[in-house]
Amino acid sequence: MIIRGGHELKNIFDISKIHDISEIANISGISNASKVIDLPESNKNIKTKKRKNKKRKLSGGTAKDLNSKITRFAEYLSGRKYYILVLSFIFITGLLIGAVLVKNLDKKEVFDLCSVIDSYFSGVDSINMTARIFGNIALSLAFLFGIYISGITVFSPFICSAFCLYKGLSCGFIIGVYIIGGATLFHLGICAINFALYLIATIFFILACGESMSFSAFLFKSEDNFKSNLSFKNISVYSSRYLLFLILLSLAAVVQTVAIPIIYLVFG
Repeated sequence: MIIRGGHELKNIFDISKIHDISEIANISGISNASKVIDLPESNKNIKTKKRKNKKRKLSGGTAKDLNSKITRFAEYLSGRKYYILVLSFIFITGLLIGAVLVKNLDKKEVFDLCSVIDSYFSGVDSINMTARIFGNIALSLAFLFGIYISGITVFSPFICSAFCLYKGLSCGFIIGVYIIGGATLFHLGICAINFALYLIATIFFILACGESMSFSAFLFKSEDNFKSNLSFKNISVYSSRYLLFLILLSLAAVVQTVAIPIIYLVFG
């Protein structure tokens, strides 16, 4: 039954048998019937609309989550930028000193060191590879544990600075040996790849050192608040970040240990 202008237009019909909106207009005598009666949507159209809306919500939620994580990470770095910049400067200083130290060696010593490093990377079988992977992970774990412990002491700045200087010295020394030792273009390429992988691991170490120094400064900024700052919640957050560093450094150690020998086997 359709009501128009206060009068009843009694046209009884079966909507299920009507295939076009114009038929309703013809039966009821109402013009512009599409504004009076809305035919129900098919189930297929309703499901399609629901799927589209769900996809929009999921994509929108994913983008928001990603932006939120990037923002939190930027804030994390901003709160530790002073420590990260100082430690990066110490690492670069060590890098330069390590390269300069090679100049003071005799040519024969440099050539011998170059051959030792070359044999270290090339002479790896499956058994040695496994032992070396676990050895590098254990070494990274030992360094990371020392950095972690230093974060709850006043010695964190000294320990982290010494560690970054050591990392720079060792890396710069190896690069200097390859360059001054008259290595071939292939060996220089190996050195460049090894340095890139080493640098990635070092970035993770510098971030871990920055976290240690930041937490140490937070704990000891006031002697009165030391016990309250050293709460279970703060230690849990601090430890969870080092668990993430451990995972990242373990992956970096595996890649660095496996990549160079594989390149030697394929191209050497």
